[in-house]
Amino acid sequence: MVGTGISQFIPVLFSPFLTRIYSPANFGDLAIFMAFSLIIGMGASGMYEYAIVLPEEDKDAQNIIKLISVLAISVSVLTGIVFYIANWFIELDFFYFLLPFSIFFTVCYNVISYWYNRMKKYKTLNIIRIFQSVLIIAGSFIFYKVKNGLVYGYILGGMFCFLIYIYSFFSHLRKINFNEIKHLAFEYKKFPTLILPSSLMNTVSSYAPVFFIKKFYTSSQLGSFSMSNRVLTAPISVISTAIGQVYFKNLSDYYNENKNDLIRKTFLQSTYILCLISVFIFLPLFFFGEDLALIVFGKAWKEAGEFIEIIALASMMKFIVSPLSTVLIVKKELNKVARWQTIYFFTSMTIFIVGSFFSIKTLLWIYVIHETILYAIYYYIMKSVINKN
Repeated sequence: MVGTGISQFIPVLFSPFLTRIYSPANFGDLAIFMAFSLIIGMGASGMYEYAIVLPEEDKDAQNIIKLISVLAISVSVLTGIVFYIANWFIELDFFYFLLPFSIFFTVCYNVISYWYNRMKKYKTLNIIRIFQSVLIIAGSFIFYKVKNGLVYGYILGGMFCFLIYIYSFFSHLRKINFNEIKHLAFEYKKFPTLILPSSLMNTVSSYAPVFFIKKFYTSSQLGSFSMSNRVLTAPISVISTAIGQVYFKNLSDYYNENKNDLIRKTFLQSTYILCLISVFIFLPLFFFGEDLALIVFGKAWKEAGEFIEIIALASMMKFIVSPLSTVLIVKKELNKVARWQTIYFFTSMTIFIVGSFFSIKTLLWIYVIHETILYAIYYYIMKSVINKN
């Protein structure tokens, strides 16, 4: 957990330096590139990486990795062909042709994460994550004179994961038994058929602002939104997730011991702690986000500061509610999670389609209202599940 927190904090730590050598438009290009990489990368693996930790035999886990490799290479090549053909009709920026590589690197990172978790090599995994973040930042500084240098920095971090992937699995990947792979593909078919659709909906919903701002507004505005989002999600990624993991472990223990009163008490205590912490993090950003952005990032990022002030309340809701949602997993109420995710996906798409007819600030206020209402409903669902039991 420490390694994950450090790796996620490094980009935020170096943002004040990067914002002085890159424009908001450059960060906008990086945001759209990362969105495509992560979403297509998720589909490219079929979510089979979740199955790596499940088999008793390491041999079966290695065969799952072979299956993922075949799928990821196929999707990456297909993506390259699609962009090559698209370039005949629409002139694309060069960095789009790096997407097939980035997609495969994304899959490599996910495979490495689950494999080292399976092998309980947590320290090694933390070092890999931290070193990848350092390489991304280093690459961003190295390529600062090149157009889309941020994208090249991101690719450099991905290449590091690819090299670790080759080092870890090359000897196994040379011997592929397609019958064994086919058998495992069917054995764990619930991942691409059941888990992938809902996970894709959730991820697309998260990146919906990126795609709609790119389509209907400017790259500079997308970059400002991306930077504001980077600042506001850092506390969620590090503090909220850390609290959530401890909370999840406690809930699981209480559920196994049939201690429903302690589950309710832990839920309410965690809510109180998260609310208290969120007040000290997000209220200052709500009132002084613009001033802080000008001081920390420079004059070119005034708009990012305005966006921080707008989005702070929505981020506050996510900070509080997201880690608490594991109570629905503990209580085995996954159908309620799936229903909420489906509603969240369609309402997100609707508000961005409608909101795109207005100014970007109006769109973001609509987004904040939507997030606040949907996450309040999510919290109500959790509380009703606890009170029912």
